[in-house]
Amino acid sequence: MNRFFVDPTAIHENSVDIPDETASQIRKVLRLKEGTRVQFLDNHGWLYESVIHYTDPKNITAEIIKKRSAEGEPACAVSLYIGLTQREKFEWILQKCTEAGVSKIIPMITERSLLRKTTDITGKKERWEKILKEASEQCGRGSIPKLSDPLSFHEAVKAGSLADKALFCWEDEKQKTLREILEPLHSTTSNISLMVGPEGGFSTEEAALAQEAGWSTVTLGKRIYRMETAAIASVILTLYELER
Repeated sequence: MNRFFVDPTAIHENSVDIPDETASQIRKVLRLKEGTRVQFLDNHGWLYESVIHYTDPKNITAEIIKKRSAEGEPACAVSLYIGLTQREKFEWILQKCTEAGVSKIIPMITERSLLRKTTDITGKKERWEKILKEASEQCGRGSIPKLSDPLSFHEAVKAGSLADKALFCWEDEKQKTLREILEPLHSTTSNISLMVGPEGGFSTEEAALAQEAGWSTVTLGKRIYRMETAAIASVILTLYELER
């Protein structure tokens, strides 16, 4: 069944005001027929099963059949702090980490980041939020991950350390695994920070700063991953350990 996120103000007692962009997608791209059932989500935890009706060839309305809680959200909110990188790679990370279950993505500028200035991504946030929305609709999420404005490494370390647990994924950590750290936290942790470095990884100075701020260094295994692989692997493995 097709799913669409809409602004909560578009939801009424028995109907949904379909935004023009969504209406165009229904009519021109998906070519859904009169009476087709679809799902609308308000990004606040509710799903509305609805039936679409064509009032004329250009206008669509939606009749709400049933309201229920949206599914697809993990019990623990995972915030991913990730080094800024080239557009294609970063957009892939946004899409796949949304599928993996991330709740928030925070781009950051580290010592070895490919992009060094926030002006390097000026004007891209709207496109990136659209990617998050479309990925959430496709994979059955109940809400859209939030995208933060970029932070410096020091700002990211400080912000992420406020979580119940802050995990610093580092290739020089050889002993402490995600399972070892997460196993005692199954029923007590509601939010976790994950930090993944850029191409070239973190410097030893950055790792030391993170540890001083309360981050726990962890290994993702015996092999060194590309940053985009490490990003999605860290989210999947974290939620797997907490949900198993």
